[in-house]
Amino acid sequence: MIENLYRDYHNQLLWYCIKLASNNRALAEDIVQDTFMRALENAHILNDLSPAQCRSWLYKTSKNIFIDKMRRINNEPKSEMKLIFEDDLSEVMVRQLCAQLPTEERELFWLRYMEGYNSTELGKIYDLPASTVRARLLSARKKITSLYFNQKGNGE
Repeated sequence: MIENLYRDYHNQLLWYCIKLASNNRALAEDIVQDTFMRALENAHILNDLSPAQCRSWLYKTSKNIFIDKMRRINNEPKSEMKLIFEDDLSEVMVRQLCAQLPTEERELFWLRYMEGYNSTELGKIYDLPASTVRARLLSARKKITSLYFNQKGNGE
């Protein structure tokens, strides 16, 4: 019975699972394999069903397996490791670059990007409109970017 189901529905079920898995063929193949493993485990049930009911059982089972796999993936703890790129600035380098900014821009930049304050909060602290804070932060970012690439170009 299972051999017949495999022969008749494997390819259709694989395409269905590929669509479910957003074209992730490896995931789809795993789902199909798990589906037919469950079919083997439940052969006593499938033997009593009509071909149409068996087909429905296979599709429903594969969808349930897909949902279970997605839940498991989404519940896995996320990696705390940050990706490191060549141009990532360490805190030390940011401090060195900030030291070259005018005092107010340095303070605004540090509070915004290293301490997490937003422009509205900084505006209240410095008695400035939030738009002025954003403009000064833009200026500070441009200066830091320029300083960074000038130093990087000099081999520092």
